[in-house]
Amino acid sequence: MTIRIGRIIFGLILILALYYNLIIQNQEIETTFLFMNIENQIDYVKYILVALWIIPIIMWALKICVLKKKYMRIVQIIFWIFLFYISSIIVKGPTMDIDSLVAFMWILPFFAWFTGKCIPSYCMKFAEKITKIRV
Repeated sequence: MTIRIGRIIFGLILILALYYNLIIQNQEIETTFLFMNIENQIDYVKYILVALWIIPIIMWALKICVLKKKYMRIVQIIFWIFLFYISSIIVKGPTMDIDSLVAFMWILPFFAWFTGKCIPSYCMKFAEKITKIRV
């Protein structure tokens, strides 16, 4: 239950902070995203950055497992790298704090991956064949 609550709080903080700073206050992001020039699609990229963090909320609400433990740890690494990248593409402004928040939030997926403790118990044996050996 603690892991589920942590995921929902993590997702809500990122969604609300990114939505407020990127969309409501129209914070600038760099016009090169993954080595592509995106000047015309900058609004779409902002909405994608906000919508990506709905995944932990959906996983919490539906209590579903989508990947094995090994692949879930790989997803945690990808989230860690992606948060680090997001914090680097946000243009720093004198009144904006979202770049610092996202730069701080990448620490959580890193420790989740490093320790391997942030996978709920109902997902530990997902898609694994369990055989009983009777003696």
